[in-house]
Amino acid sequence: MRKLVAVLPALALLAGCPSFSTMGTARTIPKGETKFHVGVGGMQLRGWSTDDATGELETLTLPQFELGVSHAVSDSAEVGGKIWFLGAEINSKFQLVRSPTDRGGLDVALAPAISFYPLSGENNAGETATGGLVYTHLPVLFGFNVAGSQLVVGPRLSNTLVWGSAGSSSTTGSIFWAGGSLGFAIRAGDTFRILPEISIAYPFAASSGTKATLDLPFEGAIVQGQLGLVFGK
Repeated sequence: MRKLVAVLPALALLAGCPSFSTMGTARTIPKGETKFHVGVGGMQLRGWSTDDATGELETLTLPQFELGVSHAVSDSAEVGGKIWFLGAEINSKFQLVRSPTDRGGLDVALAPAISFYPLSGENNAGETATGGLVYTHLPVLFGFNVAGSQLVVGPRLSNTLVWGSAGSSSTTGSIFWAGGSLGFAIRAGDTFRILPEISIAYPFAASSGTKATLDLPFEGAIVQGQLGLVFGK
């Protein structure tokens, strides 16, 4: 387990930061329509890097930029993906509850996603670190419609499958996350929305082989804030 948590921070940083953003509403677009988004902002990885002088965990703040696309295969299902610095994701959205109108009422959607990062680089100790990360996400989106705009609340559970090595240490394991997102999709036209959003993910458990622990020796919380421009119905 100590090997797992020692290698994970280096691998996560080398991945160019995972993305926990939603950048969308809880209402699927009509069948055959395509939606695009651009998101700019920043991310904090809290307690992922150890200061060599003090031995204390440090918080890193990094820029974030992403591009995404989604296509509706039916009136209640979308498939798509997004890319950002050194990362990519395949995602989907399935309508569970749909308000008769977007002028009011509640929309609910399930939005599972998966992303993969092959890794190679150098950790804080100057050792070569190689491996990979697979993030899986299961958010449930609750959209509260207000005159064509929507307040989007998205609690989620996520999992990171990790394998890698650094120096003489090698590991495989998982990190389990809980968190969510809060955004407000402001309608600025028939096919354009402005979407400020903040997301947070906190690691609450880890496993390595058959061993599991709730006592993580790093904070590891990830906080992401973005301003999104969403184009499409």
